[in-house]
Order: sequence, then structure tokens, then C-alpha cells
Amino acid sequence: MKSIRNKLLIGIVFVSLATALVTSPVLAYPPDPDNAALLYYQGFLTLAELNQEARDRIRDVAKGDAEPGDKVREDISKCIGAIEFAEAAAQVPGCNWGIRYSQGFDALFPQLAQARFLTYVLIADARIRAADGNYRGALERCLMTCIFARHVGDDTLISYLVSLSVRNMGYKCIQDVAGQVGRDVELLRWLRVELSTSSIEALSPARPLKVEMEIVTDLMQMDNIEKLARILADSDEKKVAEIINTANEEILEKARRIYSERVKSAMTVFSTPMRYEQAHSQMKKSASNFDPNDPASSAAGAFIPALARILTLKTRAETHANAIKAAIEVLIRRAKTRRLPDTLPAELPGDLFSGKDFMYEKTADGFILRCRGKDLDKEETYSYEFKVKK
Repeated sequence: MKSIRNKLLIGIVFVSLATALVTSPVLAYPPDPDNAALLYYQGFLTLAELNQEARDRIRDVAKGDAEPGDKVREDISKCIGAIEFAEAAAQVPGCNWGIRYSQGFDALFPQLAQARFLTYVLIADARIRAADGNYRGALERCLMTCIFARHVGDDTLISYLVSLSVRNMGYKCIQDVAGQVGRDVELLRWLRVELSTSSIEALSPARPLKVEMEIVTDLMQMDNIEKLARILADSDEKKVAEIINTANEEILEKARRIYSERVKSAMTVFSTPMRYEQAHSQMKKSASNFDPNDPASSAAGAFIPALARILTLKTRAETHANAIKAAIEVLIRRAKTRRLPDTLPAELPGDLFSGKDFMYEKTADGFILRCRGKDLDKEETYSYEFKVKK
């Protein structure tokens, strides 16, 4: 009897202790990180240490240049931990990479190189899913890279350009997978909604230009003349000494004014709805015609980025997104009627290089959407092919 009472007493104590542990707010475990960057950094550390051959395999599959065979499937299986961290990060709205802005042009961005390879891993996994017939899962992976692109962000110009690259890889995969969905109207409608939601969170080069302007104008001070001289002279000691000896506050004030005027003009263009050709012309004007014989003008010109090219890359990414959105409407029409339309449906997103609708061409394998305007930097016209599952 005594033994039974002891056991009963122990049981009651155990249940009471367990209940206290579960219900006590003091002992509740902490929440997961509310900063997506912390999860991505862990994902980078978790990426498998693959040799160059394996990394190239993943890259080629991600780009659609190779089929996902057994070897790349094995490679991706080794990266599942990193993928899970990326999945968790995609659920977190905020992302602060901890950039040391105080370091100016000496700031390091180790996360950007890792971001590119993680994107290859995610897209390769998407293509494996598509090859296995899991089109919803493949598209979810692609859309995850769009969130990743937003998280890569526009803190700096290099961040912004990497985010465009990440987004474009996701778009290319969506482009290749969407046509394979077949007559699954609900899946296509779901994709339409997901893309319309992600486009709301578009990034802009205007913000990093503003940040860079603050860094450059702070650098163009007599207190920082030696550092400024080394950047302008590319560490040529003779030129460094010459710049330091001739510099004065009047020259630097003029350099700050010229530089700020050009950058503010570019920021206005980026923030104002404008035809690509007109915007490109203004960007070229903002980034040229610096007097090499005027030290203030040449100093300002040395810090102006390739504004026209940044505009073109932005326009290309947004046009690619528009092509996918337009193609989804074509694919929905086909899923309903069992045939491709003879013309594009009305009021679809268009070609931002020309400001007009895409040219639409049916092919033996599906259809192509062609831009009417061209990339003014490369003198190239882009087209987007969608191969349709029979």
C-alpha cells in the first residue's frame, strides 16, 4: 500500500512539473529569428562543400542547360539543410544583412556570392521537381527565389544588381515550367495571383543611389582627401600626391555639387514613369560630359555608375515579368479552349522597351512573345519562348 501511495505521489509531482513547464511563460522557448538574413547566413553555412564539377552541374541544371540526372539529384540532396533554411527565411518579412555602411567603399558583401549559388540550388531543385511532374512544387521553389531576390534587397547598387540576377533566374524557370502545366487551370490561376502579389514588392535603384550619394559626398571632404585621392588615382602614388597637393575646399564643394546634381537627376528618372528610350537618353546624359581638365568635374564623374545600364537591367527584369504574366493568360485561355489563341488577349502587361504589346507568334512547340523595342546598350531585342505540354 505504501509503495502504491509513493508511486501515485511521484506521478502527481511529474504531471504537475510537466504542466508547469508547458504553461509557464518564463520557461517557454524563444521565438525563431525575425530577421531573414540570420536564416540565410545559416543556410550558406549549411550548403554542402561540393567540388567544382558538382557546383557546375547544379548551375547548368538551374539555367536549363542540362537535364536533372542522378548526380545532380544527389548533389541537391546534400543541400537540403540550406534549402530548409531558405524556406524558413521566405516566411520572414524583414531582412537586414548587417551591412557596415560606415566603411563606405571598403564595406564587404560576402553574402552576395553565396546568394548566387543558393539561387542555383533552389532553381535546380525546382527543375528536379518539374522533371518529376510536381509542377506546383517547382513553381513554389521559383517563387521562393523571387522572395529571396527581395531579401537580397536594394541596400547598395551591387545588392540591387544581384537581386535582379536572382529574380531573372526565377523568372526563367517559371517560363520553362509554366507551359508544362497543361490544362490545370487552377494551378495557372494560383500562379497568376502569386506573381501579382510578388510584383507589389518591387525593388528600385533609387534607394541605393541615395545611400551611395551620401557615402561619396562624405568622402569628398578635406578630412578624407587622402582616401579620396587613392580611389581617384587607383593607388598611383604620384597621382595621389598630385591630387592631395592641388585639392582645396572650393574644388571639393564643386565636385559634391556636380555629383549630387547628376545622381539626383538619375533618381528622379528612376522614380518617374517614363518611356525607356527617353529615360535611357537622360541616364546617358547624367553619366557623361565630365570635363577631364576640371578636377572637380572629373572627380564627380569617377563616382557616377553606369546609369543607363542599370536602367536597362531594371527594364529587362520587369519586361521578363510582364512576359510571364502575359503568357499565363495565354495558357489559361488554352487550358479552357484546348487551343492557343490566334492573338494575344487584350490589356495584358507589355514590352517595357517599347511601351507596346508583345509580338505574339505561335510555334510548333507553343508560342513566343517578342519585344518590339531593343536593349539600347547591346542593340539586342529579347524574346520569350513558352513550350506547351501537348
